[in-house]
Amino acid sequence: MNGPHLIDNPAELRPGVQRRRSPGGVPGAGGLPDGGSTLRGVSVIIRVAHSSDAAAVGGIAFETGFFGGSAARYFPAPELFSVLWAGPYFAGAGAGLWVAEDEQGVAGYVVGSPDPAGYRRALRQVALHRAWRVTPVAAVPAVARYLVRAARMPGPHASEARFPAHLHLNLLPRLRGQRVGDALLDAHLSTLRSLGVPGVQLSTTSENRAALRLYRRHGFEVAARRLLGLWTPWLGHPAEHVVMVRGLP
Repeated sequence: MNGPHLIDNPAELRPGVQRRRSPGGVPGAGGLPDGGSTLRGVSVIIRVAHSSDAAAVGGIAFETGFFGGSAARYFPAPELFSVLWAGPYFAGAGAGLWVAEDEQGVAGYVVGSPDPAGYRRALRQVALHRAWRVTPVAAVPAVARYLVRAARMPGPHASEARFPAHLHLNLLPRLRGQRVGDALLDAHLSTLRSLGVPGVQLSTTSENRAALRLYRRHGFEVAARRLLGLWTPWLGHPAEHVVMVRGLP
């Protein structure tokens, strides 16, 4: 089999990567409910994310948050990282939230929001009401150092009028190289189209060659590049931040 086989009809079930459209999903997530049957006997399932997946998604974000490796190197507060990076999408701002699950559990995800203002509101809410509860005192200096650097060296962005949606996609190492990212991205873009979203943008770096190849395969183009020193203390050199965009006809 060449790559994942995505199905909507359980009668087509065969081993590999499968997509399951599950009834419901995260409130406000814009999933694709159709009452589909649970698919079993497969190595990986792509399904709509639920609120119960928030911790797993946040954990994966942390474990992949430094160029595919752990964010502990610059952000030694995993619960806070999870709250800030994943929390807003599960607090009403998300759309097209999907996870990849194997026999060991959730090991990949795609999240995003088509509403920039709504996302910023949700981020403020989780930061104000939850961040202080999960921040270890010992981690405050390191976390503050990163946040100050990020505020002083913002990355580029594309027009929110043309590309209002944004997305994030990450996989644990055990799912990489199996076209699971393609399956997640297909599901996410399908959701955005069903919502009438005109375009989507994302941020990555030129260091992440696998991500660049993935997004180009799905029609994304580079809209902006900016060399930033944000990561120099941990990476050892500046990194080129890349914004990619895709229209959704």
